[in-house]
Order: sequence, then C-alpha cells, then structure tokens
Amino acid sequence: MEKKGYVRDAKHFKLRAECFHDVLLLLGKMRKNLYGFKIEQDFFPDVDFEFITNLTSDEIIAILMKQVDSHVMMETLKPFDEYTGVRERL
Repeated sequence: MEKKGYVRDAKHFKLRAECFHDVLLLLGKMRKNLYGFKIEQDFFPDVDFEFITNLTSDEIIAILMKQVDSHVMMETLKPFDEYTGVRERL
C-alpha cells in the first residue's frame, strides 16, 4: 500500500484567482499539504498562485468546490509546466 503525504509525493501546480483573498482561503485549507508557494499580482485584481503540494489535482479541485466563488481557480489549475492562465470549462 502506497503512503501519501510525503515530500516525495510533491507536485508543482499553478492557478489564477480573481483576488488575493481567494488564495488566502485556499491556503488555509491546504496549509498541512504545502511545501512551498509563491503569490504574484501583476494586474489587479487577478493573482497567480504557484505551489508545491502532495495533493493531486482532483484533491485540489475537491477543496475548491467547497470554496465560494472559486471557478477561476478550478478552471486554471494546471501542473506548473502546463500553466497558461487560460480558463478551461470543467
């Protein structure tokens, strides 16, 4: 049986959020599963959120589905090397 939750399970993701507050809410829910993150705000109010976690994209989406007004984050979530910032309908 494979154990989860170790740094060897780390994945690098990036997403776009409508505002900084949305990222703060997500951080609060993921804090135990984060190994590092970076928040960039180039054009107000959108925010790019880059992070390393042991969660899968499906697990991140499940967290976001419980968060109010998280559609932009869900539609832009990608592995870091595939990130474009373009929204894709789920």
